[in-house]
Order: sequence, then C-alpha cells, then structure tokens
Amino acid sequence: MNRSNVSLLLASLLAAPLAVAAPPETDEPTDDTPVIFHFAGYGDVTVTDTQGEAGTLGAVTFAPIFHLQVGERFLIEAEAEFEADDRGDQAAGLEYATATWLLGDSSAVVVGKFLSPVGYFFQNLHPSWINKLASVPAGFGHGGAAPLTDVGIQLRGGRALADGHQLNYALYVANGPRLGLEGMEGLDLDVEGSSTNRDGERVWGGRVGWLPRPGLELGASLTRGDVVLDPGEMGIGMAEPARAYRVEGVDVAWQASRAVSLRGEWIRQRVGDAPMSLAPDGATWRAWYVQGAYRFGADRWETVLRVGDSLSPHGESTFQQTALGLNYLFRPGTQLKLSWEINDSDNAEAEADRVLLQLAHGF
Repeated sequence: MNRSNVSLLLASLLAAPLAVAAPPETDEPTDDTPVIFHFAGYGDVTVTDTQGEAGTLGAVTFAPIFHLQVGERFLIEAEAEFEADDRGDQAAGLEYATATWLLGDSSAVVVGKFLSPVGYFFQNLHPSWINKLASVPAGFGHGGAAPLTDVGIQLRGGRALADGHQLNYALYVANGPRLGLEGMEGLDLDVEGSSTNRDGERVWGGRVGWLPRPGLELGASLTRGDVVLDPGEMGIGMAEPARAYRVEGVDVAWQASRAVSLRGEWIRQRVGDAPMSLAPDGATWRAWYVQGAYRFGADRWETVLRVGDSLSPHGESTFQQTALGLNYLFRPGTQLKLSWEINDSDNAEAEADRVLLQLAHGF
C-alpha cells in the first residue's frame, strides 16, 4: 500500500468512531477520559533449506502492534509488518488498522482494514509465535484459498447459550478482493484488503462459531458478492462485466487434553464465469489441512503433524503437503521450531521439499 493510501486510511479510522454512531452524553470524551496505550507484536528469524536450492539465511519478520484505548468504549488498533530476506529484498506494509466501538460486554463494531473474519487460521493462528509450524498450511498464505484482509465494517460478538454452550460470530461488509490476470495463465485473485474499490462491488458474509463444550469449537464461514476483472493493459477500452464471488469454509478445533490439540479447516474461493469478459472462464481456489500436536517434557517440547492440500489455477500453488515439526518452548511466547515439509506436485517449484528452522517471539 502506498503512503497516500495509508494516510487516507488512518485518517478515516481516527474519525470512524464519531461516524458510526453518536454515543450517549455520559460517554463523550472529556479532558478526564482515560487514554491507555499498549505496545505488542511478534518477530521471527527463519532459515530455510529448499531441495535443489541454496539455504535462505536471515529471513526476518518484525510485526509491531499498537493499541490505543480511549475511555471504556473505543479502541484503535494497528499492526505493521516489516520483512527482509537474504536476497536484499525488503517489504513494509500495514497488516491491519481498525477502530472499534464496544456496544456492550459481548459485541463490538469494527471499521477499517481488518483480518478477514472468513475462515479461522489467518485471523487467529498466522502469527509465527502462535503457529505451531514454521510455515502456514498449504493454500493458506498469499495467493492461496483463504481470504487474508479486507476493508469495510464488521459486527463481532458472542453469547452464552443454555447447558454451557457458547456462540461467537463475525458479520461483515467490505470492498472484497481484486481480480486480475496473471500473464496468460488465467485469473489472479488478490485477497489483501484495499482502501480503494475500483470495481464498485461489495462482498458480505462472516463466520459463526459454536462451542458445545469447553475446548471444542465448530465453525462455518460464508461470503457472497461480485467482482469485476481488472485486465490491465490487455483490456484497454473494454468494459468488464461483474461476476459472482463465493467463499465457503468449515473449521474445527479440539483441545483434547492438556497435552493434545487437534484442529482442521477446509476453505474454498470461487470466481464465476463471465462469457463477455476478456477471461471468460471462472476459477477455484481450495485448500484444507488437519493438524495434531502433542506436548511433553513439562510442556517444554512439542511434536506436530500437519497434512494438507492446495488447489489453484496456478501450478506453483497446487500441491499436497505433509509437515512434521519438533518445537522447544523457552516460554509461552518464545519457541524454536524445526519443521520438515514433504511436498507433492506436478509443478517442480511446488514439489520441492523444505526444512525450516525458526525462532519466534511474541510480546
């Protein structure tokens, strides 16, 4: 995101609490309104040995998170992300930036750029100090089947039901993804949120989670809307039609015991056909994984097994993966992870196995 877009987004977020709704007079900020600042985040260093390639030394990620609470109802939160690799490439970006208005003890309105509430992994598990392996599941990263971020408004909350059951939900309306072309190979879906919406279309959806008992959660996600292809220079002078955009997903997480945790997720994104388009055929991105972890040695050591599959219009993102991990936890927020990926694909790049060593710390 360029600097002007970031400035525009941050300015709109600072004004968002006043634009969403007028709070009661007793909640209006005064000179005595408490303002609390909190700094958090995470970072990691990763060494990767890829089959047939030289090892990658010194790949570094640093992601500071800033929280600003104004009174008891308003919270501004933002995460930046800085990355560098051994080739000298560097990247900096705004992962998310939101303004939250607490409606009560169990619900909130969130506006801005947020982690997509569709699916479970990316919005809850992707930070390196939380993820139990040194890589994300197949198809759950950039260019994969799971939406990453979006810009819009969402309602989040939860409530206790009878017999100890619990329900949580996140409903949203947002700009949605951007659809482009990847050379002559077909459609490319950019699922990172943008403050601009060139096609004028919106998407809506969300996720509902049900906890029938402590330690067990079942979730379902859904998104509906339209997208319009941006063909770039190949489509100068052409008016592209809108086409359907669909997302469906299910997830499950079970803390079977203090030492054993199990989870899995399936998610699919689809873009419909558009006969009058420069690229008339639709496309599907689909991914799933199941994962089990076992802690031992006074909760210092952990073994992990993850099996997954990714389907994409692009060969480098279509593969099956089995990942094994051995972790040592120095403390709850600091761990050293050794991960081994066994990949199978018709694409030579995607089929390369990898060994990763990662030191991750959350603060």
